[in-house]
Amino acid sequence: MKIVTDAAANLTAEQAAELGVDVVPFQVTFMDKTYRDGVNIRPEDLYRMYLDYPHEFVTTSQPSVGDFVSVYKKYPEEEILSIHLSSGLSGAYSSAVHAAQMVPNPNITVVDSFTVGPALGWMVETAAKGIRLGWNKERILAAVNKVKANTITMVTFTDLKHLIHSGRVSHLKSIFAAILKIKPIIGMNPDNGRYSSVGQDMTLNRSVHRMARVVHERFGDQALRIQLMHGSNLPGVDLLRAAVHETLKGDEDPLVPVTLVLGAHAGPTVVGIAAAPQAVFAEIFG
Repeated sequence: MKIVTDAAANLTAEQAAELGVDVVPFQVTFMDKTYRDGVNIRPEDLYRMYLDYPHEFVTTSQPSVGDFVSVYKKYPEEEILSIHLSSGLSGAYSSAVHAAQMVPNPNITVVDSFTVGPALGWMVETAAKGIRLGWNKERILAAVNKVKANTITMVTFTDLKHLIHSGRVSHLKSIFAAILKIKPIIGMNPDNGRYSSVGQDMTLNRSVHRMARVVHERFGDQALRIQLMHGSNLPGVDLLRAAVHETLKGDEDPLVPVTLVLGAHAGPTVVGIAAAPQAVFAEIFG
């Protein structure tokens, strides 16, 4: 079985190679030049360009049906599990579904993750480990869905101009938020895979503490797998890490940049967290 995902999974090229995963890139256009995420641009490159050109904005494009067809055709005789960015945020999942219908291989299963970033990456990682253990598709899908159901993702940021420009928030609300200097917290709606408002505060420090409390309200004192992420905001990460250490128990994965497809609309000030109980992974692989 082969695993296919997209660049929203926050996997480095090295991680993808180690897991044996094919990653389909998104496209981003900045100052009239188009790049392919993970091919000729990385998230940290985009954040640096944002800082160098603060009045410029990015547009993003989902992988095309043809992009997925090209990958699927590489494995004409193999079973394929294709796990993708939430359909509530992008058409990547839809492109993958249509591509699966266009190739002769009947053994392609496309999964809507309903999430983004490290949480998506954990689903992909789980599937890849299941393959190595010789599991069948049904067992792998059950494990992937268990991770999906037990993960939380949130981000906050101090500069709303990129989000306003993206059109992904109500224009009127965004104007008031910008005037009041409110720091919004955005999470994932588990029912439709779209962004949802978790809350807002007047300072970044208060926002990251609220994020830590929301995670604690969800998982309590369980030991967690924790992934912190950011655009180009190490001071914000320090605040978030302090709030996490005060409130939560668990182990932190190495710091990563916010995946480009999310960071393009959140901007360089974004900081975020993904978390899931360690017991979930222990139960799956124990």
